[in-house]
Amino acid sequence: MYFEMIENFREDKCIICYLKNKAMNKFFDDFLYESVNDYSLRDKIRKGGICPAHARKLESLGDVLAHAIIYSDLLSNFKNNHHIEILPRKKKAKEQNMCVFCEKENGFEDTYTRAFSSFFATQSQFKSAFAERGFICQRHLNQVLEKTTSISVQKELWLVMGAKIDKILHHLEKIKEKNDYRNIHINYTPDEIRAWHMAVEFVAGAQ
Repeated sequence: MYFEMIENFREDKCIICYLKNKAMNKFFDDFLYESVNDYSLRDKIRKGGICPAHARKLESLGDVLAHAIIYSDLLSNFKNNHHIEILPRKKKAKEQNMCVFCEKENGFEDTYTRAFSSFFATQSQFKSAFAERGFICQRHLNQVLEKTTSISVQKELWLVMGAKIDKILHHLEKIKEKNDYRNIHINYTPDEIRAWHMAVEFVAGAQ
């Protein structure tokens, strides 16, 4: 995992999002080809359902038979357990089950953010490589900071990311300046064009 992270550092892409999405793509593939008939997994899906984001992701993969199996379960379960009451009454709070794909995604995020925290704290090569060409979105940065017990390491990581954010802000200011009527003849630079994409990447992460 150490070398996988270093080798995939990109100055405009969150490394945790990249690795999580790569792992999730493999999980989806394995699910469709090997696990769609797994009774225990189908039972978890019946109970927890599928969140909108992962339902659309699964749909985009286009496996018709897998969808017939999964959604037969979901629709039948809904129909058989949904009852209309004439008079509303308070219902006991039920334990909420999680989308099985969300559960898996959370597990990958925990694994990668925990590894990042450890590597940044203990490996000078990792720290230098990240400072030079790495990037991480705000959600995963917060998760890494939560897992980092050393205050000095937290501050060091924040300084690195603070410098990257300042660089983005500088280019965003240049973009705004160039939209002044006195400067509209000046084209955006490649760094400025990349900066607004990086701002979105930092705030929203990669899907």
